[in-house]
Amino acid sequence: MPYCHQCRKDFKVLPACPQCSLPLVPRATAGLVVSVIAGAIVLVTALVILLFFPWFAAILAWLGFGFLVGYGLILVMIGFVSGILMMVGGALIYLPGKERAGAAIVLLFSIISLIILGGFIVGATMGIVGAALGFAKK
Repeated sequence: MPYCHQCRKDFKVLPACPQCSLPLVPRATAGLVVSVIAGAIVLVTALVILLFFPWFAAILAWLGFGFLVGYGLILVMIGFVSGILMMVGGALIYLPGKERAGAAIVLLFSIISLIILGGFIVGATMGIVGAALGFAKK
């Protein structure tokens, strides 16, 4: 929906604001959608890893690598934080004037999410695309 910076209101598709006659600026809707979906994929991946973590921990302990279990929990927490902050960055992309900050947050945490395979690489790739759309204000 187009947005007027002066009146701070959304209007239907019009060439100019009916109140102050300034041109309307489109919002970055595509960046929002792609970034939020990417964050959700990364978050679900972290949840799946946490769901199967006891089996992985047992296998690591059986193989003699039980000391790595703590690192696995840290990686899962990094995945949760990355997914949530990617969705927050996606929400910032939608706010006028905050597109670049939101895109930077999504890009940073998309790269960080690669530690837990970034939502099977799909989430990280979608996050990078969403950040690019946010930087382009699309």
